Amino acid sequence: MKMKLPIVFIAPETTPRSYTGALGGPPLIKDWLEEKKHRFMLKLKLSFPQTSFAFYTVTNVDEGKKVLELEKDSIGFVVVLLHTWSGGATRVFLESGKPVVLIAESYGGGGEFLIEYGKALSNGGKVVGISVRNLDSDVVIKKVKLLEVLYRLRQSRILFITIDKQRFDYFEKVLRETLGVESIYLDGKVFAEKYYRVADENEARKWALEWMSNAYKVYENSYEDIVKAAKLYLAMKKALQDFKAISIAVDCINLFDAKILDAWPCLGYMQLWLDGYIPVCEADPYSAVMLLMVWYLEEKPGFISDPVIDYTKNEIVYYHCYSPVNPFGGNRKVPYIITPAHLNLKRASLYVELPVNEDITAAQIWPEQKTIILHKGKAIGNEYSIYACATKLVAKVNAKAIARNWRWSWHRVVFYGDLAEDLKDLATLLGFAVYVEDKE
Repeated sequence: MKMKLPIVFIAPETTPRSYTGALGGPPLIKDWLEEKKHRFMLKLKLSFPQTSFAFYTVTNVDEGKKVLELEKDSIGFVVVLLHTWSGGATRVFLESGKPVVLIAESYGGGGEFLIEYGKALSNGGKVVGISVRNLDSDVVIKKVKLLEVLYRLRQSRILFITIDKQRFDYFEKVLRETLGVESIYLDGKVFAEKYYRVADENEARKWALEWMSNAYKVYENSYEDIVKAAKLYLAMKKALQDFKAISIAVDCINLFDAKILDAWPCLGYMQLWLDGYIPVCEADPYSAVMLLMVWYLEEKPGFISDPVIDYTKNEIVYYHCYSPVNPFGGNRKVPYIITPAHLNLKRASLYVELPVNEDITAAQIWPEQKTIILHKGKAIGNEYSIYACATKLVAKVNAKAIARNWRWSWHRVVFYGDLAEDLKDLATLLGFAVYVEDKE
């Protein structure tokens, strides 16, 4: 479905009068307003070709209330301040309880912005603000994109492959009620019978050979385990297509231990990212949402990890048995090794040589607490070993602060780049708090 997004310009009246605001009055004010609105509308249409925009110009409170009622079912509002002293028109939207991206043209609406934005935040408003002299700048467009992220979350379907229906029911309710995400249950035994065991053996062998030929090295000496991983990849992709889902979360450990599956999804997950899907380790519902949020914002994959701290070096190691091979998104890939892990107990895992000397952000969402958790670091190295999980990314962090401040689950999702401001903005629009783990 196309997103419909209302854009509200808060502007002065342009009928002749002695004074209309900080900029001045007629006749030049009318041309100035039209030029600013036109450039911004053009930039929006070019930046969001799949979005249907509804443009409004509001000059007083009554007009604002009419727009609010007309667009009450929208995901939120983009409010553009072209005027200071609007007589409360801006407040109509800031106090509506809807997510608002508040944008001020510095000269025209900068005074109103300073007066209203901080007040709205202190009152718990779901508002993200920015004041600039050029409305059509890319930083402004990125703020608008935050509303698209919220909308796309509500259109998302995550397919969970598990045998723990009780656990699924709990998380399904949490995700639906707090974030609007749709979760779909597929019993692991049904998945194994309907998708995995009937996957095309010949096609699976082609994928196994392709993965091996693209690998930097292959330490896995069981070719058949790689073929099984390829069959599981084909099964997961077919299930995603059948259920029209964007994301798949396989309860891999429990399904393997219960002997329902005899393969691991790690290599298949690598390929699913390249296919444009979002795979989720261990059927972790909260990591799934975090992956979706950043994917919609940046089109950048994330690395679900189990972090561990080394006090002596002020380092953290993020490890798991697979990581995306395109950590910056797109087609830029990094080397990988197909290897056993966990002292040879786990087959066909993936060691990925992740980029170093790069800023990273590790994050998690905790819907019950209405909180986004994050810390930042600098990737400095990779470690390969046969013990624990295959991929091990080492980063410099404030290790002791993170250890003291750690709350909730073990998993953190690692993304390349400094995403702290974006995640804080998304939290604000959701009405969530932000918990910074590396803060003293």
